[in-house]
Amino acid sequence: MALRRFVISGCSGGGKSSLISELKQRGQSVVPEAGRIIVQDQIALGGTALPWNDKLAFAAQLASKAFEQYGSVSECDGDIFFDRSIVEAEVFCDLHDVRLPRSYLSAADTCRYTDPIFLTPPWQEIFESDTETQHGFEAGVQEYNALRQKFLANGYRVLVIPRITIAKRADWILRAICNVN
Repeated sequence: MALRRFVISGCSGGGKSSLISELKQRGQSVVPEAGRIIVQDQIALGGTALPWNDKLAFAAQLASKAFEQYGSVSECDGDIFFDRSIVEAEVFCDLHDVRLPRSYLSAADTCRYTDPIFLTPPWQEIFESDTETQHGFEAGVQEYNALRQKFLANGYRVLVIPRITIAKRADWILRAICNVN
């Protein structure tokens, strides 16, 4: 079976990580969110490359980590679900007026994921800020809109995941990928 890299992206606090966990419990291969890994590492180390502290350093680490994750599965076969993607680094830079050298973001042009991209929509009833996500719902909505536009601009088809239970969301995604070549 050929390698297929599916992305679950969208609004912060929209249930992406819970959905990734559900897919993993069902035996699917998953790649955790690069941004969360960076934030957890920086907090543990007392570092400053945090999205609310040093946006430029965080953006550079985010782009590098996402690129590393993309390449880390190159020898794999089958379906792999990514909790976010390289495109998130571009959107973070756009939303926070951060300018990285083009070399950091060129990966988004050359590293293609499998169509479609799955987006969790803004959903106020389940939205939660946490240690790694310290912004409010409105910023999450802004992020969602920017991500949707960036994925479309990069030539991806975008499917918005319905606001249903995590188990039903996983079922919905697994049915949707059955029709992908």
